[in-house]
Amino acid sequence: MLGRYRYTASTLTPGEEIELVGRLHYFALIIPFGLTSASVFAWFAAMSYSRTLERYNSTVLTVAVWLPVVALVIFTIASWLKRNLIEMVCTNKRVVKRTGIINVTTEELNRERIESVEIRQSIFGRLFNYGDILFSGTGTSKVVFSFINQPRLMKQVIDEVISRPN
Repeated sequence: MLGRYRYTASTLTPGEEIELVGRLHYFALIIPFGLTSASVFAWFAAMSYSRTLERYNSTVLTVAVWLPVVALVIFTIASWLKRNLIEMVCTNKRVVKRTGIINVTTEELNRERIESVEIRQSIFGRLFNYGDILFSGTGTSKVVFSFINQPRLMKQVIDEVISRPN
């Protein structure tokens, strides 16, 4: 488990333990995978149709159809990497969110500074059990765990961690 969360594991202070690890819901990948599947289907349809249209330049048609397919495959791979490389961790002392591969963004909020924990779910979020968890800290600091799997269960565990005495 800690291999995937190298940053958080490497910055743990003495006495700090990982209590909860957030994971993006698979629903975050439905749009990229759906668009890629539709474009591959369109590519097969266009290629079979282009064989009947010998008089048109097949190279132009091939490039016109391949470009969106390649772009969507890259988009899908990027979405998959995002899902698997994002760190959303709650320890007994802080909340950590780290995103990115090359351009890395790290957001941390100490447990003592957390004022409220909110869940935001859409209709689909309620149906498929995903949502956003918003940690509001003192001042204007906020950390958002987006597309979290089982947000209500996660909030319950986070509330228990926050309410524990130091």
